[in-house]
Amino acid sequence: MAEETNNELVPVPEYEVLEKVDDQAIIQMMTGQAIKDYVYSFKQGGKVVEGLTLAGINEAANRRGGIEVDSIEYTEREQSWLAIAKATDSITGSSRYGACEQPKNAGSRPDTFAFTKAIHKAQRNAIKQLLPVPVLKEVLNYYLHGKSSGTTYQVLESNATQNDNVTNAQKAAFSLASKLKPRFDQNAISQNDFWNYVKRRYGVETRNDMTEMHWTQLSAELTAADRTPELFNEMLDRIKKLEAAAAASEIPETPDPDLDTEPESSDTSTSTPF
Repeated sequence: MAEETNNELVPVPEYEVLEKVDDQAIIQMMTGQAIKDYVYSFKQGGKVVEGLTLAGINEAANRRGGIEVDSIEYTEREQSWLAIAKATDSITGSSRYGACEQPKNAGSRPDTFAFTKAIHKAQRNAIKQLLPVPVLKEVLNYYLHGKSSGTTYQVLESNATQNDNVTNAQKAAFSLASKLKPRFDQNAISQNDFWNYVKRRYGVETRNDMTEMHWTQLSAELTAADRTPELFNEMLDRIKKLEAAAAASEIPETPDPDLDTEPESSDTSTSTPF
């Protein structure tokens, strides 16, 4: 799938396709319509891109069994809703967090379903992390090709896998922060300013004090800021306000030499600066 710009075909990122499909599914659900799309599939760059929609993820969770959403927290911001969901697999005992920051406007118009979209997408993002790959493939193949093995999967996860997922959330946040760095620089926000904002926002001193929920929430905020100019400007405003508050409190900030250094390994047991 691609968009035409100045007579050139520009690839559309996979997440944009998924977001549009899931937005439509949530509206269908809220208005009492039948949800039709459990999967998405399109060609891009000579490759076929396939995956499960929100409805497909819920179907996979139903087939797997034992996965429930324990809690949902949400925050209303000036131009968005931020939702954080926690899902738990009662079979393995594993828990994962999912987050979504949803703009209140769809283009130039208010989106009356923005809050609902934020809640459902946060749940989707949490549940998906708990689903074993064989289950995801089973549902994908069933709705794409009408094939089903009829197998029930109960895959136990090791502690190493859990630690990898926490590290992935951390790496995602660092990657997004690095991607936004040029735009921060253009607005006189240094990397030191940004990571000082993160420390004050979550009340931590080093990256190892950050929880999985913190990294997941930060990733969601950065993703929303990257996609939506209004939410990027809102984040700039929060950073500048916290900087001003810190300056007014006359508490000097201690620069950390490795603030913008992305973690190199999955070992988070050693205390390191941001």
